[in-house]
Amino acid sequence: MRPSLDAESDARGPSRARRAATVLGGLLLGVVTVPVDLVAALGSLASPQCARSAVGLQRRRLALFGVTLRGTPGGYRAAGYLAVRALIGMLTGVIGLLLGLGLVIAVSLVVGAATGAAVPIFDANEPGQVNWSTVAALALPGVVLCYLAVQGLAGIVGVETRAWNAFARPSSGALAQRVDELTTTRADIVDAIDEERRRIERDLHDGVQQRVIALSILLARGERESDQQQQAELHRRALAETRHILADLREVSWRIYPAMLARDGLHSALVALADRTPLPTAVHYRLAGRPPRSVESACYFTASEAITNAIKHAAAQRIELTVTEVDSVLIMTVRDDGRGGADPAGLGLAGIASRITALDGVVAIDSPAGGPTTIRVEVPCA
Repeated sequence: MRPSLDAESDARGPSRARRAATVLGGLLLGVVTVPVDLVAALGSLASPQCARSAVGLQRRRLALFGVTLRGTPGGYRAAGYLAVRALIGMLTGVIGLLLGLGLVIAVSLVVGAATGAAVPIFDANEPGQVNWSTVAALALPGVVLCYLAVQGLAGIVGVETRAWNAFARPSSGALAQRVDELTTTRADIVDAIDEERRRIERDLHDGVQQRVIALSILLARGERESDQQQQAELHRRALAETRHILADLREVSWRIYPAMLARDGLHSALVALADRTPLPTAVHYRLAGRPPRSVESACYFTASEAITNAIKHAAAQRIELTVTEVDSVLIMTVRDDGRGGADPAGLGLAGIASRITALDGVVAIDSPAGGPTTIRVEVPCA
């Protein structure tokens, strides 16, 4: 039992050392990025993009601490967060400077006591002024001050986390707007679900059901037919009709929820969707890992609806689909070279907006008359 405990302790040691090194690296980056935060906070008055980039940088830095972050500061709150963050970074720099200065003085005193040399940094300009009794007298205060400095750096991690979460918390006005959006989105989703059910019913009634009826007629004729050649022809046509039925059922199942999306992820599902599209469709997928399942589902059906609109209404010749990720936000763009003029209030595009808005996402539709049409969605993955 003893050797296993020793092995566990030995394994835990390097892990703690790496953790401490990672936290110190994050604190150091917090000091280095103070000028960036100040410039971004001032620049956000002219362009919100400045604050957004700096906030994304700070989010990645705070991830080094292994803390839980709720939401992302936006708008003027982002500028306020960056200003406060800069002050925290300055405080971190002061604590680190004092800690470093204390270590330099401690090393100088020990060297002076051991060698009898002068210690000018301690105002001991004559050799022999610093001895071991001096070191002993200052050891306890030095250890206390060092402990306080280290605790101060540890406390900075908590302050950084609380500052982020405080500025990421939505205001009362934003909460009221969000409630309105959710109420509208809920109604839109109900309408979209009802429309999808009606479309599935039409597909089953006008497609699969009619083919099943035709198959039953062919099989009945085959049973009554006495001529072997005619009977073989009827069986051949029935077999072909069976293949058509299976193809129609697969098409309907893809519209309900493609199994490949759940099994293989968004990338494979989009590639399969492009292969099934009668127009040349290019897929550019640049995500390192799989996003959450709800995000995958919303993005897939968004792409499917956008491609369907391009085929049916835009007379497009080519479609391009791009998926990237910036600061834990999935960005998908569907672009076609059709005639444009898409109506954002239409049922299909409104359904896209409802899906994305329900996940705190954003939809932008650019479809001038004459084309091209570009649908861009941004969905947070964190």
